[in-house]
Amino acid sequence: MGNPITQFEALGKIVSARFLRSSMPDFLGIGALKAGTSWSYENLKQHPDIYLSDQKELHYFDKKLNDSLLSYSRNFKNGKGKVKGEITPAYSILTVEKIRLIKKLMPKVKLILLIRNPIERAWSHAIMDLVARPNKTFEEVPEEAFLSHFKSDYAIKRGDYSTVLENWLSVFSSEQLYLGLFTDIVDSPKQLLLEIFSHLGVSSDIYWDTLPYNTIIHRNPEIIIPQKYRAILESIYSPKIERLANQYNIQL
Repeated sequence: MGNPITQFEALGKIVSARFLRSSMPDFLGIGALKAGTSWSYENLKQHPDIYLSDQKELHYFDKKLNDSLLSYSRNFKNGKGKVKGEITPAYSILTVEKIRLIKKLMPKVKLILLIRNPIERAWSHAIMDLVARPNKTFEEVPEEAFLSHFKSDYAIKRGDYSTVLENWLSVFSSEQLYLGLFTDIVDSPKQLLLEIFSHLGVSSDIYWDTLPYNTIIHRNPEIIIPQKYRAILESIYSPKIERLANQYNIQL
């Protein structure tokens, strides 16, 4: 169907900017994968002033750009009068070209990025892909499968937070991006949500008992990282952890 980004530029001649802005989300949860996005989705959708798409991960900007923009906007048609959003963790590793497209379509969109120690994130990612989804036991998965997963670009990019931040902040202002830590979901979940509410401009005066903020949502079996695998993950991610600390003063 040709270059989808070129198609969007042509679409702008047909659909008014006012329509686009009123129909598109006000915020995007962009990741990271296995860093608390399910927790944020389950909590944010309980807020009376927030409207989240029925499906958590729409994958529009990473996989479905050949679908019409109207089809995407329909996910938010029932959110009139509310702060509308969607959460797709794969957006964290979008190319700069696609991030620029988002900026064109939604210049004022707010962004939420949750990050987790990349060693723990990579392990949880591997367990999801190799154990949970294929419905296997840990013992059934050969060592070669884990090593291949650890070393894949598919996994490593998701834990390279310095590059993620560089790409998004090369297009969007830092004021548009909220950065939260997975450890705060465990240690201070209510405070983390208060900061997200402030970022989105919604009230914190809500009935908190309706929010599952004290519940850690586990989609995978809880398996401790064997030392042989931890050593490999440390060799991959220790330089990235150090780079993040040096560039952004973020300690993981």
